[in-house]
Amino acid sequence: MILTAHQPAYLPWLGYFAKMAAADAFVLHDLSRFDRGGTVNRNKIRTANGPEWLTVPVSHTDLRAEHTLDVVEVVDDGWRRRHWKAIQMAYRRAPYFDEHADFLADYYARPYRTITEACLPFTEYCMRQLGLERPLWRSSELGLGDFDRTSVIPALSEKFSAHTFLAGVHARDYLEWDRITGVRVEIFEYRHPVYPQMHGGFESHLSVLDLLMNCGPDSRSIVKGTE
Repeated sequence: MILTAHQPAYLPWLGYFAKMAAADAFVLHDLSRFDRGGTVNRNKIRTANGPEWLTVPVSHTDLRAEHTLDVVEVVDDGWRRRHWKAIQMAYRRAPYFDEHADFLADYYARPYRTITEACLPFTEYCMRQLGLERPLWRSSELGLGDFDRTSVIPALSEKFSAHTFLAGVHARDYLEWDRITGVRVEIFEYRHPVYPQMHGGFESHLSVLDLLMNCGPDSRSIVKGTE
């Protein structure tokens, strides 16, 4: 079995799902800690005026306490209404807006207690849309015991009897390779595709929402690089 894992991410980019597509099982690593410079709670959509960040506000108290993502709380300041309005403004004339509008209207109508809870429904929806019929597990539900960002890889791999673990490119910077035994670690490098977008030209590294709105059923092959 090939296993991969990633932090929860709000409106993830294409590479998030491409790595998932290259594995047999995916773990949502909600026992990791918040990366202030990352995309756990934010990503970009494309508007007529260029890329726009959509950011979910989270509790600064939880961040200062370095709580894990399964308990970092969302601040309900009206972000759901703002984000849904921004998405409608950006994509209401997109070819496939109507196909996703009902899900998005329902998604943004629901309250979420934690950032993981806010990320999970969208991730699962995109998995279905992209034909990624594979299990999704949360690390907080696996009884892993104590670990750090190196030892979590053999711990997860042992749980799933995985022979290979796909890690992101940034893992090269922090993994202590001599401590990893019993599993082969491969670095997953994603070559971002170019696909048709509204507003002319092309912007990469947007939320996968941009791809779904513009390319519909072709999104599956575009994400996987098989088009």
